[in-house]
Amino acid sequence: MRFSRFSAALVALAAFASSGGVHAVRHPLPIAEVIKLSKSGAAPEQVIARIKDSATTFALRGSDFPKLKAAGVSDPVLDYLQQSFVDELDLQTRYWMLGEGLGGCASCYPQPVDLTTMQSGYGRVKATPPGRYAAGKPAGTPEWVPYPPAKTSGERLSVDQILELARSGMPEAKLAQRIRTAQLTDVIGVGTPSTIRSHPLAGLGGAQLAKLKHQGVPNHALDALQGRFLALFIETERLRYQNLGKGPMR
Repeated sequence: MRFSRFSAALVALAAFASSGGVHAVRHPLPIAEVIKLSKSGAAPEQVIARIKDSATTFALRGSDFPKLKAAGVSDPVLDYLQQSFVDELDLQTRYWMLGEGLGGCASCYPQPVDLTTMQSGYGRVKATPPGRYAAGKPAGTPEWVPYPPAKTSGERLSVDQILELARSGMPEAKLAQRIRTAQLTDVIGVGTPSTIRSHPLAGLGGAQLAKLKHQGVPNHALDALQGRFLALFIETERLRYQNLGKGPMR
């Protein structure tokens, strides 16, 4: 009888795990491996496939993209890294509005990155591990993303205008501050908050961020641009799920 009960418990646990109640152990792909594979001459499609197979997303700052570009990562891979990051934040925003989440599975969230040391992942890069539930923002949102977004100053800025301001000689700190309070135009996906779409589009691409650095936008401004873009994106998606009846009023 004791053996039968033990066997039944094992069966029940296996069923619970297979139903998604227990997250399988995942081993995120190191960012150094992405760079190594890119330098090896592998086609962009092969590099992207390797990242997909590992189910890894990376929490990349704006200034990380030109660094990756300089390290040999191709434009299609840069765009994939940004889009997969945005997709993951969209998923976490939906979970947040539903009161759900991925629990303490640190490997299931966008992995922190430090390109100075070529390290990535919780435990290797200094970052607060994602908790089971974040009351003020989606779980796994990087600390450097200023969410909730700062109140808009009323200024509307496009990426082209930001480039013009950088080229005009505006001090880096002043440019970054203007970006942090501006309403960014033409970068928050496609459609209105009520538009139904399977994957929101990242209107600010990884290759675009790398190119902006080459064109003269400084790192501090690139980081501010990525942070503002992601904060506004999360807010847009929060409103979308709210309007679709997927979550409560904040």
